[in-house]
This record gives sequence, C-alpha cells and structure tokens, in this order.
Amino acid sequence: MSVQEQKAPVAKKVISEAVILMPRTFLMRSENQSATTKENHEDLYNTYVKSFNRISAKLDTVSRADADNSNDSEYRRLKLDEVHNMNGVKLHELYFTNVGDPKSEIRADSIPFMRLSRDWGTFDAWQLDFRACGMAAREGWAVCYFDPFKNQYFNCFVEQHTANVPVMGIPVLVVDTWHHAWFYDFPGDKMEYMNKSMREINWEVVEMRMMAAEMSKLNQVYAIQPVASIDKEKTVGFSPASSAPVAVLGDRK
Repeated sequence: MSVQEQKAPVAKKVISEAVILMPRTFLMRSENQSATTKENHEDLYNTYVKSFNRISAKLDTVSRADADNSNDSEYRRLKLDEVHNMNGVKLHELYFTNVGDPKSEIRADSIPFMRLSRDWGTFDAWQLDFRACGMAAREGWAVCYFDPFKNQYFNCFVEQHTANVPVMGIPVLVVDTWHHAWFYDFPGDKMEYMNKSMREINWEVVEMRMMAAEMSKLNQVYAIQPVASIDKEKTVGFSPASSAPVAVLGDRK
C-alpha cells in the first residue's frame, strides 16, 4: 500500500455560525395609516429579515484576511450590513407593537406617566421633547429609552438604523420617522404625523417594557470593576459609586 493510500481523506470542518431570523406577523390597527403605508411597512420589515439571513450566511465563509484594509474589505461591508438589517428588524418590531392603538390613553397613576414626569419634570415636557426628536430625525426613529447608567429615561433619535444609538439604552417606545412612514398619508406635514402617532401609543406595552428594563439591573454592569484585596490577589466585584477609585494596599485607616 502506498503512502498516499494510507492517508485517510480529511474533510474540511465548517463551523456554521449563521443566525436565522424568522419574520413575525403584526396586527396594524392604526387609523392614521393607509393600507398602502401599512403594506410598505410590512414589505420593508420582511426585506430586512431576508437580507440579514443572507448576510449572516455569508459571514460564515467570508475571509477575515482583508479586515485590516478598511478601504476595501468585504468582511467590513458585511458586518456593517449585518447591524443595519438586524437593527431594522428590531426597530420595526418595537414600533409595530407600541403604536396603532386607536383607544390609546395614559393614566396619571401608570408607570409611564409617573416615570416620565419624574425624569422630565412634567409629562408634557417629555412628550414635547419626544416629538422634537421625531422632527429632528431625517431618516430614522424617535426613541424613548431607559438608561441603566443613570437609571432614568431619555429621548433620542436614531439616524438610519445605526447612527446615534445610545450605548446600552433599552428602548421602551419607538416611532418610525422615515419618509415612507408619514409622507404618503401626511404630505409635507411630519408634525401632524408625530402628533397622531403619539395619540395611538399603546401605553400598556410601554409600561411592560419599562418594568422589564428596570428589573434587568443592567446598571450593575457599570459597578463591576477589579478590586485589589490585601493579599494582592486580584478579584472582581461590585464597587459602590461612593468609594474611591484607587485602593491603597495595606492602608490602616
């Protein structure tokens, strides 16, 4: 038997890490959006899902060798498109489920009213600022989010799907401000679109998101830091915000 015959063929091992998204079905009950606008929303949402799945599969096999050339890198292009489409899916799903409630109402004893009044002085001050975010956004989203770093609620606008995204911000309310969301039904009147969208917010959904965001205790992420013990062994633990940032070993206070 020859040496070549003695060698067993070695199959190439392919590690598949592709993440597959499954599109969801949403009941869009908004009275402010035409059937055409609702259909456009659904088509765009499904396009993001399909695009993400294709990109995720390509990332399994794309070469990482050109990653150091940020001027011409297929890996870089795919990674940018991966986040763009993933965020497009997330933002649409959040938007579809927190708007379109024709019977929308907010009670003064509800968590959203109390939290937003607390963090903004008054509920009206919050909603005027949120609407301003929607008006300031070019093509993107108005977002109210919980910031675990400060343990309070902020408003922001996200351009496209990836610009101006607050780090670790947990979105509790999202309104689409892309032109396709409002221009067909409110030609040239984005303000009216924002007003009517905010009058159809499903506050029960927002309240459940707020409860989940606050129970997540993500603020603990910022409290984790290396702590040096007296026996010079490094450990990791929670450090109170009031403690000095530099520990003095052997200090006998």
